[in-house]
Amino acid sequence: MSSNKKLARTLILFLPLLIFSCSKEKKEQAKQMLDFNNPKVVMEETKKLLGDNVKFAHKGKFKGELPVEIAAGIEISDKNNWGIKFYLLNGVENKLVSVYETKLLEGSFSECLVNQFKFPGFDYELVYYNSQDYFLGSGGGEIFSYIIDFKKQNTYYAHLFSGPRKPVSLFLSENINNQRIKDFFISNFRRDFPSLTVVPDDVDLDL
Repeated sequence: MSSNKKLARTLILFLPLLIFSCSKEKKEQAKQMLDFNNPKVVMEETKKLLGDNVKFAHKGKFKGELPVEIAAGIEISDKNNWGIKFYLLNGVENKLVSVYETKLLEGSFSECLVNQFKFPGFDYELVYYNSQDYFLGSGGGEIFSYIIDFKKQNTYYAHLFSGPRKPVSLFLSENINNQRIKDFFISNFRRDFPSLTVVPDDVDLDL
């Protein structure tokens, strides 16, 4: 019985210390929670996961399933591969994990336009990319444009191209089954190229 009393006294003595220790640990954990509402934190954590080639990283509602969803883009340029990729990252247990990535797409993040936007009829955000004038020259060239739908895991593609004595043409990928998205691509390009023609076949200007 006396041993039980000694044990009880010992527990009583250490109880405040235990409570203080637990409270301190919770405060430290709270301090360490990442603020994904801070764009700087988003970029830093994205680079930790995907590397220094990250050119675009924004928090948004890209599927609407988790509090932290990050759309990211990287540029790849080496002797074997060239182009851009988009990723969807989720915040899980105070860190980012990659849950989806596009295939390697033609384009560059230099001088481009890329942002997230809410499209009519969608209850989540899409990512829009346009290479703008980067691949255009005085004798023609091309513009690559994409809309990334992470929820449906679809990449909608528009390719404007022209050359010497050739008309300005616009190709739209066959997976665009939403007329509003088609109209969005066409109207965007027609602002700068009023005489463009929508064509059924894509071309590779590098061939």
